[in-house]
This record gives sequence, C-alpha cells and structure tokens, in this order.
Amino acid sequence: MSDLSQVIEAVKQALPIEQVVGARVQLTRKGNRLWGLCPFHAEKSPSFSVLPDREFFKCFGCGKGGDIITFVREIDGLEFIEALRVLADQAGVEIPEREGRRAPDQAERDRKKQAREALAHARRLYHEALTLPEAAAARQYLADRQVGEEAIRAFQVGWAPNENGWLTQRLMRSGFEGEVLEMAGLALRSQRDGSWADRFRERLMFPVVEPGDRTAGFGGRYLPGSWAEENKRGKYINSPEGPLFPKRRLLYGSDKLAQGMREDDQLPILLTEGYLDVILLHQGGMPTAVASLGTAFTADNAQRLRRLKRPAALLLDGDRAGREAAKRAAWILVQEGIEVRVVDLPEGSDPADLVSEGRVEELRERVQKAWDIIDWRLSAWSQNEDLGDPQTKSRAAQDLAPWVQATTNPVLAEAWLRTICDRLGVSEQALRRLLPGGSASPAAVVAPQPSTPNQNSNPDPAEHNLRQNERQVVEPLLIDPSLFPAYRVQLEAEKLEDECARELLAWCFSQRNEGEDCSLALALVAFSAHPAQPWLDELRYRKHSNPRHALEAALDALPLNREKVRKPTGASDDDLRRFQRPSRWSPLDEID
Repeated sequence: MSDLSQVIEAVKQALPIEQVVGARVQLTRKGNRLWGLCPFHAEKSPSFSVLPDREFFKCFGCGKGGDIITFVREIDGLEFIEALRVLADQAGVEIPEREGRRAPDQAERDRKKQAREALAHARRLYHEALTLPEAAAARQYLADRQVGEEAIRAFQVGWAPNENGWLTQRLMRSGFEGEVLEMAGLALRSQRDGSWADRFRERLMFPVVEPGDRTAGFGGRYLPGSWAEENKRGKYINSPEGPLFPKRRLLYGSDKLAQGMREDDQLPILLTEGYLDVILLHQGGMPTAVASLGTAFTADNAQRLRRLKRPAALLLDGDRAGREAAKRAAWILVQEGIEVRVVDLPEGSDPADLVSEGRVEELRERVQKAWDIIDWRLSAWSQNEDLGDPQTKSRAAQDLAPWVQATTNPVLAEAWLRTICDRLGVSEQALRRLLPGGSASPAAVVAPQPSTPNQNSNPDPAEHNLRQNERQVVEPLLIDPSLFPAYRVQLEAEKLEDECARELLAWCFSQRNEGEDCSLALALVAFSAHPAQPWLDELRYRKHSNPRHALEAALDALPLNREKVRKPTGASDDDLRRFQRPSRWSPLDEID
C-alpha cells in the first residue's frame, strides 16, 4: 500500500474533529475549545477537551489524546487501518489498494459507496416499518420475549413486510439502481423477466452494524406460524457473503462492545449464539455481549477480540449443541491467547430466556462462577464416562493434552498440566509424552506470550531510558526513510533490547530488502494489531525538524545507556550530560 499521509490529510480536512467527536460526546464551547465528559473513563465533571483549530482532542483526566483517527480507533476498539477506513468511507476518500490486487475502477467504487448508503437507508426503513399495522405480530413477538422499546431503538430492530418489492421500490425511488441493491444484498433479480424483488420478506430484521456505525447487512428471523415456517424456510437468513458483509469476520453487537467495556470494566466479553441473546443481555445490564452470525465462531472473530485485552466467557445454549459449540469456540480463543471461561446454563435454556424470565442476577452469578476451560472439560468427562477405567482415562488424557499445547501462556500450560494429572491420576511425565516434543515441558514447547510496552508500572530508570533511546533510533527512519541506506551498516550491528523497537527495525530491513518503503504510514498498517501501535500512533504527532540529527544523537547515546543498565554506577552524571536527547515535541504537550 502506498504512503497514506495524503489520505490521512484528506480525511481530516473533510471531517472536522468537532463533527466526529460530537457524534459520540455532548460538547459545550468555552472560548476556542469544546468540553465534554470523557468517553474513555467515568467522570462527573468535564475534563475532555477538543481543539478544532489544531484538530486534536485531549482528556486531562485519563490522558488520552490525538486526532480523529485516534478517537475512532480508541472508542470503537479498531486497528489503525480499520479506523481510517471507517473515516475514509464517511469522507468519500478512497484508500489505495495493496499492490498485487486489482484496483477497482471508479464505477465499481461508486457502486460500493452507493451500496453502503442503500444499507443505511434500508436500516431506517425496516425500523420504521416495525410501527406499521401489519407488523403487529412482530411487535407482539418482541413483547412476549420481553424486549423493551429502548432496546428495540438501540439495536434498530425492524420489520420486512410481506409485500413483494416493498423495500426495492422505495430504494429505487430514492435513486438506487437494482445492481447496487443486489451488491448490498437487499434485492434479487428474477431469472424469468429480470425484475427485482426483496431478499427479505415477513421477517424481523436485525441490522448487523460494524464499529463506526456502518451497516454491513441484516439477519432476518421468521415469526412462529408464518409462511416461512410453514414452508420450512430457514428460521434465520443473513445477507449474502460479500465484500460488504464478510460473515466470518463480523460479530453482532461489536459496534457497541467498546462502549460496553467502558461501562463495565469488570465484565468479560460475553460470546452468545443469537441476536436476541445479545439484545436482552444488553437490556439486562450486561453490555459486553456479542454473537457470531449464524456460523461457528471463527479465528477471524478471535483475532478481533484479542486486541481488546479482555477475558471472554462463553454464554452458549445449555444443550448438547451449545456445549459442542462452546468447545469449538474455546479452542480457537485459547490458541489466540485469550483467557476464556465457560458459563454453565440450565439444561435447555439460553441467555435470552434467563433475562426475559427476570433471572438476571442468577445469570450474573453464573458468569462470575464460570468454569476454567480445563475444569469444564474434565467435568464433562467425569459426568459422561468412568474415569476410573484405564481406557477412558487414556482417551480423556489424549483429549485434554492438546489444550496444554495450544495455550500461548506457559504458566497456564503448567497449571493445566498439573490439574489434568491430579484429576486423572496420571504422572506429568506420561501426559507430557502426549505433547509434541515428547518429554519436553509445556513451557519449552509453547510459544511465550508476547510482552507489551510498560508491563512494569515502575520500571528501572536506566532501563526506561534505554528503551526510549532504542525507540529514538527507529523513529527517524520512519519519519524519513531516505536515511536508511546511509546508516544501514551501523544499524545492522545494533542489537536492540526493546521488543517493539527491535521488531520495527527488522521490519525496516525487510521492507528495504524487498525494495519497499519503510514509512510511518506503512508501519501503522503493518503493526495495526501489535503492541507498538500506540507508540506509532503517537509518533504521528511528533515534530522532527532534523531526523538525521535525531538518529545520530540516538545512536551516539546507545553505548552509554547500555552501560547504565549493565553497571548502574559505571557512568557519571558528566557522561550523561554529554547526550542531549533529540526533540520529542508533541502538540499534546502544548494542550494544557
């Protein structure tokens, strides 16, 4: 992907920061600033400030600050490039395609943009249709399930009338062509006469919304006793798979997840099965619920959740199918390094049932007492099999050993191994032989969990200075990639200790070896889900008047800072004064 700096500037020029932030935060003007309650932490008096002339926001309570891309990234829990795409769509700015992929022509780009607009129109029309007289049965069904008016509005639940062409005709009158509606997954073309018909009829409609309030598609549910049920059509049908509706990557309720995590900082992410489960859990004060879209939970879903750094609890139906789905989802989450537990629900019930029956407190207690995944699997074996039987014990051990191997946390792997051995009455040596590598310990065969910046809240000053120094080596290369050839030999000899700086420098070498640029914009894309992203995002606001001087000063300072770490008393204050750090000016520093 080519340099994104021009795209970023075009987006920021098209979307004033007060417009983007004002859509999420109620702002009041005082002088040249706008003030409001911070959306990133709980507060009673406003400490969140927006400076339109500088295109920045800053909270004096929690310290968060940045431009509109940072704001959308933080508030919706997105990666950098995802946040930029959301804003680019709103601004009508095209992001360059990656090399090797066919760039869409202008007509295709226009159709895609129109399809997104058609989806937004359809969402409003379906929601309004829920108030029509012919939607009385749909409203009664929601009332019977105890879904309140506020929840219906929050999730924009709607109704697709049983009238051929009801939606298509309205959207065509608004200027949308049939091909655009087909791309949006809203219309079907007749093979007989080429006419257009609605994809959804006589169904409750659940808009699937991505973070940034983009409508990706819909899920439609038939009502009990309807024509679709009598003719054995699917209880749920979704929009067709496509670039606007990548089903494997989407989670229902994900647009509300970041806000829900801020509202309840203790509640795990609740993974459920259905639309009504999510809606009723939110209604019951559990705002971190999401659901996959009628498919099994996927690795794409898990990767999206991983960067939120919040444990997950599987809240699936209390039947055999639900338990099997929980096992599959837990396996994917464990492999992605996400802490996962399983909530035990009464046989034959689902989360929506418990909420609608007024059993929210019971449900909360069940979430608090959720099973560790290995304890849950062992319990399943003991309930269904005789673990005293040697053959059963062997099968149970073979079933459980891969979980020890799958986790990315070596400490957790050791704990699980001991738990399995204690419950099954087998030796650790025997269980380890079932792991790849034979007798190796889990810590030796499991990849260590990646470290993140600032893990130690009180780092040693010398180590902190060295880490900052090493990052100052990399920063000028990202700001001015033309420096790389002149300093390549010297950089090859450097063995950086800071993980983020080391990986960024290795990436710079890889990019240059492949004849590619190593600019900051490209690094932001390449390291979107990496712990280095906050550092790189902050780097966008820095001003380096002389990157070459900054690089030389940082390289000169490395030996002394390394010596201070290895021999804390080995360097004098006079030695340290010889190094004057390069400028780290940031507009955030001046917003006071």
